[in-house]
Amino acid sequence: MAEKTVKSEDEFGTILEKLGKVQAAMRVCMRANQDARKRAWEWRDRRDELRGETPVVHDEITKQREARDELNVQVQLQKKLRDEETERAQILQEKLRILRDEKSNRRDYISLEELQRQYRELEWKQQTMSLSIDEERALLEELEHLSQAMEKAPKTENQLIDQTKEQEELWQEVQAARTKAQEHHETMIALVEEAQQKHQQIIQLSGNLGPARTEADEAHQMYIQCLQEADEMRVRLDELRVEEIKYKTQLDTIRKTRKEVRQAREKAAVEKLAEQARSKQQTGQKLTMEELRALMETKGLE
Repeated sequence: MAEKTVKSEDEFGTILEKLGKVQAAMRVCMRANQDARKRAWEWRDRRDELRGETPVVHDEITKQREARDELNVQVQLQKKLRDEETERAQILQEKLRILRDEKSNRRDYISLEELQRQYRELEWKQQTMSLSIDEERALLEELEHLSQAMEKAPKTENQLIDQTKEQEELWQEVQAARTKAQEHHETMIALVEEAQQKHQQIIQLSGNLGPARTEADEAHQMYIQCLQEADEMRVRLDELRVEEIKYKTQLDTIRKTRKEVRQAREKAAVEKLAEQARSKQQTGQKLTMEELRALMETKGLE
């Protein structure tokens, strides 16, 4: 029993030491977290000061950014839907192609999908590249030419379809898919234009901000870095809390076991003293206060 008690004492001390180290580490993490967050707010204030962002301008920029970002999400959705319908139309078109006489009907013909692809490439070029006036004019003429060709393409394709039931049904599905693709494309273009307007408004509003943009951006990066440090400390603190709970639970278990052992020892001692008191009573000897108390406790237990 003594050896078990010594072992329990050693285990308790070891766990208590580990708990102390964990709690010390927690205090360090909490201080580091608070320090990182304090520095983050200081960098944020410095960034805003450099940008010269008044609350009104800042709120308006935030509002326009959120609106622009939401529009961009819708643009991606419409683009996805358009591409899905375009792909569906292409698959159906391929089925039609198998049913056509390629040699006699498609010598000089350019499919609507190819015209649309060329149109999107030129449209993308117009939106993303810096062109001279002559290049812009030539590109617009080519876009107009392709647009006219796309308007004529469905009629041309319709003339190339054999009048069979299967081909007619396929053609109707192709047309429906193309119509949906075009609707999604037009919606996407309208959303892009609206998003660009929002972006221009953001640029105009940003022009009202302070001139120290580079230093403000650096302050913003430090703000983000400090927040990341604070988050890392928070994550580490959560891990340490788990360890703290584990060690506290182990200590509580040991304390409970100790209490049960102590109570068992005390009960045994009281019973032994009560037995001694009963023996003395039988011989007429005088009882001590401890013996009387033990006798009363055991009778109460009975």
